[in-house]
Amino acid sequence: MLRKEYDHIILLAHGSPDPIWKQPFESLYNQITLSYGANNVSLAFMELTIPTLEETVASLDKEITRIAVLPLFLAVGRHLRQDVPAQIEALQTDRLQIDLLPPIGDDAAVKEAMQMAIAKYLGKVE
Repeated sequence: MLRKEYDHIILLAHGSPDPIWKQPFESLYNQITLSYGANNVSLAFMELTIPTLEETVASLDKEITRIAVLPLFLAVGRHLRQDVPAQIEALQTDRLQIDLLPPIGDDAAVKEAMQMAIAKYLGKVE
């Protein structure tokens, strides 16, 4: 179930011209759609690969009026301070509200998972 303030969530990855690069994001997207449905979530890329954020928004059902963009980025950098907000501003209309959420790397559970993964390499976790 989506948070009630959003009709749709767009998972936003950076993008790369290397098609192998996007496989982990596509796998994550496929797993998410199994639980939440393809009507509730999309995968888009900021640049260098498709579908772009613009293409994804254009493909959504016209009944969708409130979208959240969840960046699959570790931290806020220039892209999330400038580039993505500019993309979102250009896509918003009187009918369509798009909110930019904090990057996934800010989430406490993601930080904990990264700490656990690093600890495995340090020999601290079985």
